[in-house]
Amino acid sequence: MAISLDGLELPQDLEWQDEFDWTPVASSSERGLTGKLLREEAPLVKGRPITLYGGPNACWVPRSLVQALKALEMIPGQTMALDYHGQLFTVCWNRSGSQSAIDAKPVMRIRNPGESHKYYITLRLMEVA
Repeated sequence: MAISLDGLELPQDLEWQDEFDWTPVASSSERGLTGKLLREEAPLVKGRPITLYGGPNACWVPRSLVQALKALEMIPGQTMALDYHGQLFTVCWNRSGSQSAIDAKPVMRIRNPGESHKYYITLRLMEVA
């Protein structure tokens, strides 16, 4: 099984860091004027975060793949197909919060990295359909 994002092959060892952090149910609780607990729950339709993480010791990718991913990130409102080991998702970049949707750090710093220079990446996605 493999991982791909909009046709770009990603390392198969990328870890889905927040796979079990999301709950598909929203709830709210408050007290009414009588002191009674008022509670509501409803299913969340979409919006599940999918953060794929490689790390400095695994899943290195070439600079050319980082550039291709950054080109995808520059398209506003784009949805993409994510195949995560046979699980299919329609996703967009998760730009919420103060973090970038893509983090790419060189495995080793050099002055003028070429297309094959290795990076480790974090991709922040969100399921939308």
